[in-house]
Amino acid sequence: MSGYQPPPFPSFKRPDTLDRYFTAGRCLWPDIDEFKKWELDRSQVPDEVMHFLRSTSLIEYGVSQYVRSYLHYYGEDFKLSMWSAIWAAEEYTHYLVLRRMLEALGEELTDEDFAGLERGDFYDSYISYFDQARLEGFDPRMAQLVFGVVQEHSAVIAYTAASKKCGIPELAAVLKRVARDEVRHSRFNQVTLESMVQFCPPEQREMIWPQFREVIGGLQMPQEHVAYFNEKQMGSELYHSLWDEKDWSRMVLYLTQYFSRFRKPAEGPAEELHDPVEMAISEA
Repeated sequence: MSGYQPPPFPSFKRPDTLDRYFTAGRCLWPDIDEFKKWELDRSQVPDEVMHFLRSTSLIEYGVSQYVRSYLHYYGEDFKLSMWSAIWAAEEYTHYLVLRRMLEALGEELTDEDFAGLERGDFYDSYISYFDQARLEGFDPRMAQLVFGVVQEHSAVIAYTAASKKCGIPELAAVLKRVARDEVRHSRFNQVTLESMVQFCPPEQREMIWPQFREVIGGLQMPQEHVAYFNEKQMGSELYHSLWDEKDWSRMVLYLTQYFSRFRKPAEGPAEELHDPVEMAISEA
């Protein structure tokens, strides 16, 4: 007898949204092999940006760790599990791009770096953190999506801030491309939430806003749950170190405006937002 237990309500009725995001993602880095030819001037890149590039390349390399926790909360939701695979491939592409940057700047990742990310000490720590942050009774898929919106949007801010300070125009342009990918990832989490509120009970919809407040009030980025990052002083403080007060204010304002739409019962269709999928294709 099968142990399959279908989700209490669907994320999407059809895979059309997955199809669009998958197709878009395949078009964004046709020139990745060209980065192997780079020869960049290390003296033009501030130390703080180099430290950021090194830590972030390892964050992206660690995607296999993060997918395990996503699958844990997505459960038997086939479409969200498929998104995890799509998302993982795109984040691994970011790792390759960032690794090429480091190599071109003469600071390659080491065997110690790779081993530190492969220890497997992420899953239990993250699950413990997230189970405490998730509101009792809230659908775990929706809670993970709320966190995903916040986490991916913070990545947009981080890469954009690094692009402004890196000192090499070619590098800045590529970091902005990575940021646009993270916009798409954040938007996918939003699109999925907006889909699920069409099918979920009203009490689940009403928990989105308080769950956002819980997440933003005690936000921990994935690197907080990998011991190697703490050993090498590459935690969230480094990830946020390039931000200024305006960056923080813009992020909190944007996310608050977005999630506030869920504070009241739905009254007609939600305000239509520009979907960054087409933007990412046209600007890449």
